Amino acid sequence: MPRMQRKFVDAAEVEAGVAQPRRMKSTGPAKESLEPAVIVPADKIPGKEWADQMAMNEEFVNVQVHETTDKQANQIPDLYINGVPQRFIRGQTQAVRWKFVELLARCVETTYTQQKYHDDNGVEAIRNVPHTALKYSFSLVDAPAKFHERLKAVRAAG
Repeated sequence: MPRMQRKFVDAAEVEAGVAQPRRMKSTGPAKESLEPAVIVPADKIPGKEWADQMAMNEEFVNVQVHETTDKQANQIPDLYINGVPQRFIRGQTQAVRWKFVELLARCVETTYTQQKYHDDNGVEAIRNVPHTALKYSFSLVDAPAKFHERLKAVRAAG
């Protein structure tokens, strides 16, 4: 009997939302340099789409958290949703509920490098340029297409 090859979707290869550099003045309170927060009020109660998403969260999907050579990295990442733990063993394929995979996809680390520039008034200022990557790189293993699409949406949202 021929052996079927497994299909892997590497989460790091899925396009992620792009963080924009933050511009800050070199003098004065930093609070005045930040952009205002965007708050979008809810205009309706959850409907069928929300119910479908909740059902999808409980479905199982195969995932593999990649191994790392970083001595400081968590070797057995554990995530919690409402007090329920899910531990991921690096390098092994595990069947876990989608809600934990989505949380895994949202675990990103952002570091900043600083660049000096002159603003429109000629005053020296600092631009904080973000560099974002997955905290725990992982792949979906033999997952249905709906999970690939949802992963793309989650990563694009940032």
